[in-house]
Amino acid sequence: MDFIVGQLLDIDEVSRQTGLEESLIRFYESEYPEALPEKVLKGGALFFDSGCVEIFKKLHVRYQRSDQEERKRYGRVIAVTSGKGGVGKSNITLNIGLELQRLGKMCVVLDGDMGLANLHLLAGIDTDYNLGDVLTGIAAIDQLITAGPEGIGVISGGDGLLNLADSSRADRARLISSLAVVEEEADIILVDTGAGMGAGVRDFLRAADEVIFVLTQDITSLADAYALLKAVVQEGSVPAKLYSIVNMTLTVKQAAEIAVRFSRCAEEFLGLQVESIGYVLRDSMVTRAVAARTPYVVLNPKARISGNTRNIAAHLIKQELPGSVKTSAFARFKAMVDKKVGLE
Repeated sequence: MDFIVGQLLDIDEVSRQTGLEESLIRFYESEYPEALPEKVLKGGALFFDSGCVEIFKKLHVRYQRSDQEERKRYGRVIAVTSGKGGVGKSNITLNIGLELQRLGKMCVVLDGDMGLANLHLLAGIDTDYNLGDVLTGIAAIDQLITAGPEGIGVISGGDGLLNLADSSRADRARLISSLAVVEEEADIILVDTGAGMGAGVRDFLRAADEVIFVLTQDITSLADAYALLKAVVQEGSVPAKLYSIVNMTLTVKQAAEIAVRFSRCAEEFLGLQVESIGYVLRDSMVTRAVAARTPYVVLNPKARISGNTRNIAAHLIKQELPGSVKTSAFARFKAMVDKKVGLE
Protein backbone atom coordinates (compact mmCIF):
# COMPACT_ATOMS: atom_id res chain seq x y z
CA MET A 1 0.00 0.00 0.00
CA ASP A 2 1.22 3.52 -0.80
CA PHE A 3 1.88 5.80 2.15
CA ILE A 4 1.94 9.58 1.94
CA VAL A 5 3.35 11.62 4.80
CA GLY A 6 0.88 14.23 5.99
CA GLN A 7 -0.84 15.57 9.08
CA LEU A 8 -0.40 13.78 12.41
CA LEU A 9 -3.59 12.32 13.91
CA ASP A 10 -4.39 10.81 17.28
CA ILE A 11 -6.45 7.63 17.43
CA ASP A 12 -9.70 9.49 18.14
CA GLU A 13 -9.32 11.45 14.91
CA VAL A 14 -8.40 8.30 12.94
CA SER A 15 -11.52 6.66 14.37
CA ARG A 16 -13.64 9.63 13.31
CA GLN A 17 -12.26 9.76 9.79
CA THR A 18 -12.45 6.01 9.18
CA GLY A 19 -15.70 5.35 11.03
CA LEU A 20 -14.01 2.45 12.86
CA GLU A 21 -14.05 1.78 16.61
CA GLU A 22 -10.75 2.37 18.45
CA SER A 23 -10.54 -1.30 19.43
CA LEU A 24 -10.89 -2.28 15.76
CA ILE A 25 -8.09 0.10 14.77
CA ARG A 26 -5.84 -1.43 17.45
CA PHE A 27 -6.83 -4.88 16.22
CA TYR A 28 -5.85 -4.05 12.62
CA GLU A 29 -2.54 -2.65 13.90
CA SER A 30 -1.71 -5.98 15.53
CA GLU A 31 -3.10 -8.17 12.73
CA TYR A 32 -1.49 -6.36 9.77
CA PRO A 33 1.73 -4.68 11.03
CA GLU A 34 3.41 -5.16 7.66
CA ALA A 35 0.80 -2.94 5.94
CA LEU A 36 1.27 0.03 8.26
CA PRO A 37 4.23 2.40 8.57
CA GLU A 38 5.73 3.22 11.95
CA LYS A 39 3.84 5.78 13.98
CA VAL A 40 5.41 9.11 14.87
CA LEU A 41 6.57 9.71 18.45
CA LYS A 42 5.79 13.24 19.59
CA GLY A 43 5.58 14.53 23.14
CA GLY A 44 5.87 11.04 24.59
CA ALA A 45 2.89 9.71 22.62
CA LEU A 46 2.56 7.97 19.25
CA PHE A 47 0.56 9.51 16.41
CA PHE A 48 -0.70 8.25 13.07
CA ASP A 49 0.05 9.95 9.79
CA SER A 50 -3.10 11.04 7.95
CA GLY A 51 -2.19 8.62 5.15
CA CYS A 52 -3.12 5.80 7.51
CA VAL A 53 -6.80 6.68 7.18
CA GLU A 54 -7.06 5.15 3.73
CA ILE A 55 -4.90 2.21 4.76
CA PHE A 56 -7.22 1.38 7.65
CA LYS A 57 -10.23 1.61 5.35
CA LYS A 58 -8.61 -0.85 2.93
CA LEU A 59 -7.66 -3.19 5.78
CA HIS A 60 -11.25 -3.13 7.00
CA VAL A 61 -12.49 -4.17 3.55
CA ARG A 62 -9.84 -6.90 3.38
CA TYR A 63 -10.75 -8.22 6.82
CA GLN A 64 -14.48 -8.25 6.12
CA ARG A 65 -13.83 -10.22 2.94
CA SER A 66 -11.58 -12.74 4.69
CA ASP A 67 -14.05 -13.03 7.57
CA GLN A 68 -16.54 -14.57 5.16
CA GLU A 69 -14.09 -17.33 4.33
CA GLU A 70 -13.43 -20.35 6.53
CA ARG A 71 -10.15 -19.80 8.36
CA LYS A 72 -8.22 -21.39 11.18
CA ARG A 73 -9.04 -20.00 14.60
CA TYR A 74 -6.35 -19.30 17.18
CA GLY A 75 -6.67 -18.99 20.93
CA ARG A 76 -6.56 -15.61 22.65
CA VAL A 77 -3.11 -14.78 24.00
CA ILE A 78 -3.41 -12.65 27.15
CA ALA A 79 -0.20 -11.47 28.81
CA VAL A 80 -0.31 -10.68 32.54
CA THR A 81 2.37 -8.20 33.60
CA SER A 82 3.24 -5.63 36.24
CA GLY A 83 6.55 -3.89 35.71
CA LYS A 84 7.74 -4.94 39.19
CA GLY A 85 7.83 -8.01 41.36
CA GLY A 86 5.90 -8.69 44.54
CA VAL A 87 2.44 -7.78 43.25
CA GLY A 88 1.07 -11.34 43.20
CA LYS A 89 1.04 -11.59 39.43
CA SER A 90 1.75 -15.32 39.19
CA ASN A 91 -0.98 -16.21 41.66
CA ILE A 92 -3.45 -13.98 39.83
CA THR A 93 -2.56 -15.54 36.47
CA LEU A 94 -2.88 -19.14 37.64
CA ASN A 95 -6.17 -18.64 39.48
CA ILE A 96 -7.77 -16.65 36.65
CA GLY A 97 -6.77 -19.49 34.33
CA LEU A 98 -8.53 -22.00 36.57
CA GLU A 99 -11.70 -19.92 36.66
CA LEU A 100 -11.62 -19.60 32.85
CA GLN A 101 -11.28 -23.39 32.69
CA ARG A 102 -14.34 -23.74 34.91
CA LEU A 103 -16.23 -21.44 32.56
CA GLY A 104 -15.66 -23.89 29.73
CA LYS A 105 -12.53 -22.44 28.12
CA MET A 106 -9.58 -24.70 27.42
CA CYS A 107 -6.85 -22.69 29.12
CA VAL A 108 -3.05 -22.96 29.13
CA VAL A 109 -0.97 -20.92 31.56
CA LEU A 110 2.55 -20.15 30.35
CA ASP A 111 5.25 -19.11 32.79
CA GLY A 112 7.05 -16.48 30.76
CA ASP A 113 9.68 -15.74 33.40
CA MET A 114 12.88 -16.52 31.54
CA GLY A 115 15.00 -16.82 34.66
CA LEU A 116 13.06 -17.55 37.85
CA ALA A 117 9.97 -19.53 36.92
CA ASN A 118 7.77 -20.65 39.82
CA LEU A 119 4.24 -20.95 38.48
CA HIS A 120 4.38 -24.76 38.44
CA LEU A 121 5.16 -24.69 42.16
CA LEU A 122 2.03 -22.64 42.85
CA ALA A 123 0.04 -25.17 40.80
CA GLY A 124 1.43 -28.03 42.87
CA ILE A 125 2.89 -29.94 39.93
CA ASP A 126 6.32 -31.09 38.75
CA THR A 127 7.30 -30.64 35.13
CA ASP A 128 9.71 -32.69 33.02
CA TYR A 129 10.65 -29.85 30.66
CA ASN A 130 10.73 -26.06 30.58
CA LEU A 131 11.10 -23.34 27.95
CA GLY A 132 14.89 -23.63 28.03
CA ASP A 133 14.60 -27.19 26.72
CA VAL A 134 12.97 -25.90 23.54
CA LEU A 135 15.94 -23.66 22.75
CA THR A 136 18.41 -26.48 23.38
CA GLY A 137 16.39 -28.95 21.29
CA ILE A 138 15.77 -31.35 24.17
CA ALA A 139 11.98 -31.04 23.88
CA ALA A 140 9.32 -29.85 21.44
CA ILE A 141 6.90 -27.18 22.56
CA ASP A 142 3.97 -29.62 22.81
CA GLN A 143 5.98 -31.72 25.29
CA LEU A 144 6.09 -28.79 27.70
CA ILE A 145 2.38 -28.79 28.51
CA THR A 146 1.71 -30.47 31.85
CA ALA A 147 -1.79 -31.13 33.16
CA GLY A 148 -2.44 -29.01 36.23
CA PRO A 149 -5.37 -28.76 38.65
CA GLU A 150 -8.79 -29.36 37.07
CA GLY A 151 -7.21 -30.02 33.68
CA ILE A 152 -5.59 -26.64 33.11
CA GLY A 153 -2.42 -26.77 31.00
CA VAL A 154 0.82 -25.44 32.51
CA ILE A 155 4.04 -24.62 30.66
CA SER A 156 7.04 -24.05 32.93
CA GLY A 157 9.46 -21.20 32.28
CA GLY A 158 13.24 -20.99 32.57
CA ASP A 159 13.48 -22.37 36.12
CA GLY A 160 16.60 -20.41 37.02
CA LEU A 161 18.34 -20.76 33.67
CA LEU A 162 20.40 -17.58 33.29
CA ASN A 163 21.26 -18.40 29.70
CA LEU A 164 17.55 -18.31 28.89
CA ALA A 165 17.05 -15.04 30.75
CA ASP A 166 19.95 -13.55 28.80
CA SER A 167 19.00 -15.15 25.48
CA SER A 168 19.31 -13.18 22.26
CA ARG A 169 16.38 -11.55 20.51
CA ALA A 170 16.65 -14.14 17.74
CA ASP A 171 16.43 -17.00 20.26
CA ARG A 172 13.44 -15.41 21.98
CA ALA A 173 11.76 -14.93 18.61
CA ARG A 174 12.29 -18.62 17.78
CA LEU A 175 10.93 -19.62 21.18
CA ILE A 176 7.88 -17.38 20.95
CA SER A 177 7.03 -18.39 17.40
CA SER A 178 7.10 -22.07 18.40
CA LEU A 179 4.25 -21.31 20.80
CA ALA A 180 1.93 -20.85 17.81
CA VAL A 181 1.28 -24.60 18.06
CA VAL A 182 -0.30 -24.06 21.48
CA GLU A 183 -2.58 -21.37 20.06
CA GLU A 184 -4.16 -23.93 17.76
CA GLU A 185 -5.10 -26.18 20.68
CA ALA A 186 -6.16 -23.84 23.49
CA ASP A 187 -8.99 -21.30 23.74
CA ILE A 188 -6.98 -18.94 25.94
CA ILE A 189 -3.24 -18.76 26.67
CA LEU A 190 -2.37 -16.71 29.75
CA VAL A 191 1.27 -15.60 29.80
CA ASP A 192 2.69 -14.81 33.22
CA THR A 193 5.54 -12.47 32.27
CA GLY A 194 8.63 -11.94 34.35
CA ALA A 195 9.05 -8.88 36.56
CA GLY A 196 10.72 -5.73 35.28
CA MET A 197 10.98 -4.13 31.85
CA GLY A 198 13.49 -6.44 30.17
CA ALA A 199 13.40 -7.34 26.49
CA GLY A 200 11.95 -10.78 27.27
CA VAL A 201 8.99 -9.18 29.07
CA ARG A 202 8.38 -6.65 26.30
CA ASP A 203 8.58 -9.42 23.69
CA PHE A 204 5.69 -11.28 25.32
CA LEU A 205 3.64 -8.09 25.63
CA ARG A 206 4.12 -7.28 21.96
CA ALA A 207 3.16 -10.81 20.99
CA ALA A 208 -0.07 -10.81 22.99
CA ASP A 209 -3.56 -10.06 21.72
CA GLU A 210 -4.42 -8.49 25.09
CA VAL A 211 -2.44 -7.35 28.14
CA ILE A 212 -3.45 -7.22 31.82
CA PHE A 213 -1.50 -4.93 34.17
CA VAL A 214 -1.56 -6.09 37.80
CA LEU A 215 -1.41 -3.11 40.17
CA THR A 216 -1.21 -2.65 43.94
CA GLN A 217 -1.58 0.31 46.30
CA ASP A 218 2.21 0.72 46.32
CA ILE A 219 3.07 3.92 44.38
CA THR A 220 6.03 2.14 42.77
CA SER A 221 3.60 -0.38 41.32
CA LEU A 222 1.80 2.35 39.38
CA ALA A 223 5.04 4.02 38.33
CA ASP A 224 6.65 0.80 37.08
CA ALA A 225 3.51 -0.40 35.28
CA TYR A 226 3.22 2.96 33.50
CA ALA A 227 6.91 2.95 32.58
CA LEU A 228 6.54 -0.53 31.07
CA LEU A 229 3.47 0.50 29.08
CA LYS A 230 5.30 3.58 27.80
CA ALA A 231 8.28 1.45 26.73
CA VAL A 232 5.98 -0.85 24.73
CA VAL A 233 4.35 2.19 23.09
CA GLN A 234 7.73 3.59 22.10
CA GLU A 235 8.57 0.29 20.39
CA GLY A 236 5.59 0.93 18.14
CA SER A 237 3.39 -2.10 18.80
CA VAL A 238 0.51 -1.96 21.28
CA PRO A 239 -1.95 -4.87 21.79
CA ALA A 240 -5.55 -4.24 20.81
CA LYS A 241 -6.88 -4.40 24.38
CA LEU A 242 -5.34 -3.25 27.65
CA TYR A 243 -6.76 -4.06 31.09
CA SER A 244 -5.88 -3.48 34.73
CA ILE A 245 -6.47 -5.52 37.89
CA VAL A 246 -5.82 -4.17 41.38
CA ASN A 247 -4.47 -6.88 43.67
CA MET A 248 -4.10 -7.05 47.46
CA THR A 249 -6.34 -4.03 47.91
CA LEU A 250 -7.91 -3.28 51.30
CA THR A 251 -11.21 -1.84 50.03
CA VAL A 252 -13.21 -1.63 46.83
CA LYS A 253 -12.89 2.17 46.96
CA GLN A 254 -9.12 1.92 47.10
CA ALA A 255 -9.12 -0.47 44.13
CA ALA A 256 -11.22 1.95 42.09
CA GLU A 257 -8.95 4.89 42.88
CA ILE A 258 -5.83 2.99 41.83
CA ALA A 259 -7.41 1.75 38.58
CA VAL A 260 -8.64 5.24 37.68
CA ARG A 261 -5.24 6.79 38.36
CA PHE A 262 -3.51 4.32 36.05
CA SER A 263 -6.08 4.62 33.25
CA ARG A 264 -5.97 8.44 33.39
CA CYS A 265 -2.18 8.47 33.04
CA ALA A 266 -2.35 6.07 30.10
CA GLU A 267 -5.01 8.15 28.36
CA GLU A 268 -3.57 11.59 29.08
CA PHE A 269 0.08 10.91 28.28
CA LEU A 270 -0.04 7.95 25.87
CA GLY A 271 -3.48 8.25 24.30
CA LEU A 272 -4.39 4.68 25.31
CA GLN A 273 -7.52 3.21 26.89
CA VAL A 274 -6.92 0.86 29.82
CA GLU A 275 -10.05 -0.87 31.11
CA SER A 276 -10.36 -1.94 34.74
CA ILE A 277 -11.68 -5.51 34.84
CA GLY A 278 -11.68 -6.17 38.57
CA TYR A 279 -9.85 -6.37 41.85
CA VAL A 280 -8.72 -8.95 44.41
CA LEU A 281 -8.99 -8.00 48.09
CA ARG A 282 -6.12 -8.81 50.46
CA ASP A 283 -6.68 -12.22 52.07
CA SER A 284 -4.51 -14.54 54.20
CA MET A 285 -5.89 -17.41 52.10
CA VAL A 286 -3.18 -16.66 49.54
CA THR A 287 -0.39 -17.42 52.02
CA ARG A 288 -2.05 -20.69 53.01
CA ALA A 289 -2.55 -21.66 49.36
CA VAL A 290 1.11 -21.02 48.49
CA ALA A 291 2.25 -23.11 51.47
CA ALA A 292 -0.07 -25.93 50.38
CA ARG A 293 1.06 -25.64 46.73
CA THR A 294 -2.62 -25.40 45.81
CA PRO A 295 -4.31 -22.53 43.92
CA TYR A 296 -6.58 -20.60 46.28
CA VAL A 297 -9.66 -21.05 44.06
CA VAL A 298 -9.15 -24.81 44.54
CA LEU A 299 -8.25 -24.67 48.22
CA ASN A 300 -11.35 -22.62 49.04
CA PRO A 301 -13.69 -21.89 46.11
CA LYS A 302 -16.06 -19.98 48.43
CA ALA A 303 -13.41 -17.59 49.74
CA ARG A 304 -13.84 -13.89 49.02
CA ILE A 305 -10.75 -13.74 46.81
CA SER A 306 -12.01 -16.73 44.83
CA GLY A 307 -15.18 -14.79 44.11
CA ASN A 308 -13.13 -11.74 43.08
CA THR A 309 -11.10 -13.88 40.70
CA ARG A 310 -14.22 -15.54 39.28
CA ASN A 311 -15.62 -12.09 38.44
CA ILE A 312 -12.44 -11.17 36.56
CA ALA A 313 -12.57 -14.38 34.52
CA ALA A 314 -16.23 -13.75 33.66
CA HIS A 315 -15.33 -10.24 32.52
CA LEU A 316 -12.63 -11.60 30.22
CA ILE A 317 -15.14 -14.01 28.69
CA LYS A 318 -17.47 -11.09 27.94
CA GLN A 319 -14.61 -9.29 26.17
CA GLU A 320 -14.20 -12.10 23.67
CA LEU A 321 -15.19 -11.24 20.11
CA PRO A 322 -16.31 -14.42 18.27
CA GLY A 323 -13.97 -15.19 15.39
CA SER A 324 -11.76 -12.15 16.07
CA VAL A 325 -8.50 -14.08 16.50
CA LYS A 326 -7.67 -14.90 12.92
CA THR A 327 -3.91 -15.05 13.01
CA SER A 328 -1.29 -16.36 15.42
CA ALA A 329 -0.13 -13.73 17.93
CA PHE A 330 3.23 -15.45 18.28
CA ALA A 331 3.71 -15.78 14.53
CA ARG A 332 2.89 -12.08 14.07
CA PHE A 333 5.53 -11.19 16.60
CA LYS A 334 8.07 -13.48 14.93
CA ALA A 335 7.53 -11.60 11.65
CA MET A 336 8.14 -8.26 13.37
CA VAL A 337 11.30 -9.48 15.08
CA ASP A 338 12.67 -11.06 11.91
CA LYS A 339 12.66 -7.63 10.29
CA LYS A 340 14.70 -6.15 13.14
CA VAL A 341 17.12 -9.07 13.40
CA GLY A 342 17.79 -8.77 9.69
CA LEU A 343 18.87 -5.16 10.24
CA GLU A 344 21.24 -5.93 13.12
